[in-house]
Amino acid sequence: MSNCSYLFDSFPVEIMHMIFDYLSICDILHGFFNLSSYIDSIIFNYNFTKINFRSILKYDFDLICENINPKQMISLILSDGIDTPNQSDLFLSLFKIEEFYLSLHCLVLEDINDESMEIIVNHLNQFHNLSSLTIINNNLSPLSILKSLFCRLIRLNISCEWFFHNLTLMKELKHLKLFNQCTLNQFENIIHHTPNLISLNICLERDHIEKIQIINCNLTRLVLNMSSSQMNMNYMKDFLSCFPCLIYFEIECRSDLDLCDGYGWERFLLEKLFYLKIFYFKFQLRSTVILNTIAIQNILQSYSTSYWLNEKQWFIAIEWNQRLIYSIPRFSCESADSTFRPPFHCTISDNSIFYNHINALALWEETRNRFVNVKELWLIDDPLRINLENIIDLNQIQRLIFVSSKSELSIETLINLINKMRNLNFIQFNNIPLSFYEYKQNIQIQQIHSIEILKEFKSFSLIETLNKIFPQLQRLQIKIQTYEDIEKILKIFSKSLSIVRFYCDTSNILINKKFIQNILNHSNFTFAIDNNSIRLWIGLNKVSNQLYLKEKKTTGCFSWSYLRKSILKR
Repeated sequence: MSNCSYLFDSFPVEIMHMIFDYLSICDILHGFFNLSSYIDSIIFNYNFTKINFRSILKYDFDLICENINPKQMISLILSDGIDTPNQSDLFLSLFKIEEFYLSLHCLVLEDINDESMEIIVNHLNQFHNLSSLTIINNNLSPLSILKSLFCRLIRLNISCEWFFHNLTLMKELKHLKLFNQCTLNQFENIIHHTPNLISLNICLERDHIEKIQIINCNLTRLVLNMSSSQMNMNYMKDFLSCFPCLIYFEIECRSDLDLCDGYGWERFLLEKLFYLKIFYFKFQLRSTVILNTIAIQNILQSYSTSYWLNEKQWFIAIEWNQRLIYSIPRFSCESADSTFRPPFHCTISDNSIFYNHINALALWEETRNRFVNVKELWLIDDPLRINLENIIDLNQIQRLIFVSSKSELSIETLINLINKMRNLNFIQFNNIPLSFYEYKQNIQIQQIHSIEILKEFKSFSLIETLNKIFPQLQRLQIKIQTYEDIEKILKIFSKSLSIVRFYCDTSNILINKKFIQNILNHSNFTFAIDNNSIRLWIGLNKVSNQLYLKEKKTTGCFSWSYLRKSILKR
């Protein structure tokens, strides 16, 4: 690492900032922190725009909070999600919220508990430079302080029914995303209260008798989910005529047959939406519409003009059995199995677009098709029966899922698969393979950081073997029966695990913080209990934390080759 230190010490601050711009905060701290006083001084004066605590490892969270000043935090994501219980409480105990008044520009709050949410919201109006806010929390209380904050935001993403009933004039707002469904009247109200809005993502529910009022709006981007509402072409024309500046338009809805007329859309778009560059749609035809061969051919022909295929290069497909007409590849299938076939009716001749859009694939037999972008692979029955390299790009696989079958997975088969999948980091077993009993070799697989086991394990010797084979496990999901199982598993894995979820009947298992503390020999963790699981977020004690940082440096957990590739790619 001394050579790296010498190299980077010769770089000007501006160059180091450019390098940091391509990396996450964890990459920066693991790869550059403590290399030299020069590099450290650059880190301590760099403004971090990508601090994402969503599903983060506890020891990485600690590393960031211990070494980064609040004044450096420009963008922040806080989450009390499944993987990080009570994160917001811990964060607020480590920092004074007043320290973020001037620095924070972008804030995301996901599933934050009520107490933390109230504390943060009551201070939001003092975040003088905050321009982007995301709140995913349907239980948000109606506070007047939010109304005054909304007036100066540029970007707002919110999941909260209260928002629709407390609208205020938001002149600065340019980007708005609403996760709750709203009525047409509420939609019109939003448009009237956001005169400078240019991007809107919304779920809209329309009553059949309602008609949109004439409104003037300069929206350039509109994403519309109306999957619960029936639409026809006449209504759609009236609706879209209110948005003549649209450049990007996306819609999902139930539809009459006239909405699937490419000729009609072409005439309307040329007349009313001539700025439109991107048009994605997914139309679910109502059950009374009859789609025979002639009707399908007429629809395809209407979307096969020079306007659609050459000028705009907008392509569509028809799923006759599902009564779907949709833009490709935007609404093409993302998951498939061995029997996958692309849509027979479409306006594009190259079927590879459908195979390339698949990112999750289940295989139980050979197929002649090739899927080059699969990230999640489900293997059913014996994987040796299938020549995977002819079907997928093994280097793309990140998640590997074994489905229970008659054949037993051998360790040799598992190791051979993992060695061919350079980016694999997650494995799911239905059961821990019984072949683990026979494990004798001293083989360690360092790249697997996450494992999920769906059924109860048969013995703790299998757990111990699992830990020997995968010594770098950071995330574990496993089914248990008693609190004694928790104790034994944590003692086996306690050196490396950070995110743990025990599936169980929690009504029969009583644990508290002291119980977990006695197992871990430290108190650097949080936990939560719900109806069917116990969730732990575990950090390291001080001594272990120093060893962890040292190991990160010496074992190359940060990839310098990755850094080079990232920069060259940009």
